[in-house]
Amino acid sequence: MTTAWFATSMFALSNITLVGLPMSAALAAVALIGYMFGQRTRSSAVATLDERRQQELDRAVRTAKQLEHIAETLRRDLVKHHAQVAAFKRRLRQVQQEGSDKAWEYLCNEAEAMLGPTMQLTHQLSHAYDQIRQQSDALETFTRGRTDPLTGVGNGRALDQQLRVLLTAASRGSTEFAVALVSLDRDVTTAEGRSLAGVLPVLPRLASVIRACMRDTDFVARYGDDEFVVVMPQTSLAGGRVFSDRLRKRALDDLTASICCGLTEAQSGDDARSLLARADSALYSAKAAGPNRSFVHTGAHIREHQSAAGPLQCESDSAIAGTAQSESADDLAMLAIC
Repeated sequence: MTTAWFATSMFALSNITLVGLPMSAALAAVALIGYMFGQRTRSSAVATLDERRQQELDRAVRTAKQLEHIAETLRRDLVKHHAQVAAFKRRLRQVQQEGSDKAWEYLCNEAEAMLGPTMQLTHQLSHAYDQIRQQSDALETFTRGRTDPLTGVGNGRALDQQLRVLLTAASRGSTEFAVALVSLDRDVTTAEGRSLAGVLPVLPRLASVIRACMRDTDFVARYGDDEFVVVMPQTSLAGGRVFSDRLRKRALDDLTASICCGLTEAQSGDDARSLLARADSALYSAKAAGPNRSFVHTGAHIREHQSAAGPLQCESDSAIAGTAQSESADDLAMLAIC
């Protein structure tokens, strides 16, 4: 029984006995109130759990479809390559039978023509391997050991593995990726103030908003007490800025609360610690600048990102014009695509 229910019950009991009902009837009324209160609380909890399970099921379906797509693409590429190898073997047997210089020259030309597709297949296999590793990690987040129990997103263990896979792929030059570190603004207050206990109830809702703004290939994990890391494969800083704009607007609409974002992208020689340290520095700058801010760490410097589509908070017309002119061509092109 909660304190609120107990107080409500005592108030109801005192009023019922005052109007002259027997004590047994009063106790029955209190029991009914308690049942209805409990039912409402349980219904709310069940609805939240069902929503989270549906989100996980949807993510599992997307993961399965992605694995199926990878397998089908590999099958087509390997069948095509097998046909090329078979044709080359036939030509080789023909050269062995003829033994002429002309046949040998033709065979060399065939080998030269086959070299390009073979190297391309090697690159495709390497890329498919990275994709399969990513999807395997996505499947592993369904285990309790890789899921944050409060929010249902990945935990630190899942994040470490995700970054390790992507950084390994980036070191081979096969993919780029961006990282966003997201946190509720320090001006978010509750009955308990800005304490962790007051913020915790908001975190599952923020996790849902983040997921709604992500692509199927993106990954999110809870980081620390009240922060989230969003990993965006095959995304540059320009794409990360678009995600930041979309997320901050969605948070204002759905949570009636503002968030801050710190953005960076993987660079040569990065490990998980250096990558997250840059994102953390950008987030710290965003928090220090005020509510609803997004800062970018380029590796050389930290600067504020302001939406080219317009400010997310009240600003003067001149400030809006200055913002639109200050954004890079990459930002404008990415926003046009999205």
